[in-house]
Amino acid sequence: MNARGLDADWVSGTPRSAPTGPEIGPFGFFCGKSWQSHAWVECGDFIVDITADQFGASPVLVVDSTDNRYNKGSRDVALPQFVLARQRAVDAIWPRWQRMNAGASKVRSYLESPAPEDR
Repeated sequence: MNARGLDADWVSGTPRSAPTGPEIGPFGFFCGKSWQSHAWVECGDFIVDITADQFGASPVLVVDSTDNRYNKGSRDVALPQFVLARQRAVDAIWPRWQRMNAGASKVRSYLESPAPEDR
């Protein structure tokens, strides 16, 4: 859609309703019984869904963006222990990444500087 000049965004929603985690809200696609993880395209005031048939809907839906079967989510749906594990991994590698990035910046500066004969 973007390639055709339409301003469109891919969005999704994921409810977490497993017994091992708390319910975080009605996100995704409501199939009439429960919320399901799902993704769709929003374009202007419309939702374009080309995979709604997996939930018993028509194969392609183009509906108003206020259709209450859809609710995009922006929260991290990972369980708290996995959020913590990711944070620990970042904390462990961040200093090394910063050192590598600083070295790359020096190399870039050197390569972008005028050659000695140009000085």
